[in-house]
Amino acid sequence: TGMCGGCRVTVGGKIKFACVDGPDFDGHLVDFDEAMRRQEMYKTEESRSMEAHQCRLEEMGNA
Repeated sequence: TGMCGGCRVTVGGKIKFACVDGPDFDGHLVDFDEAMRRQEMYKTEESRSMEAHQCRLEEMGNA
């Protein structure tokens, strides 16, 4: 429904949501610079989460 905004992208100067309006867009109209900036917003938090994550499935294999 586009509520979280995680898939938001600007296409032809208009905001679209891949989950609602996509997933196919004219690649010539997509603002890739903005999309790349949006992908970088939570890079630090993602890295911290990955470092702190303990996979329970891997722990089961070591038992």
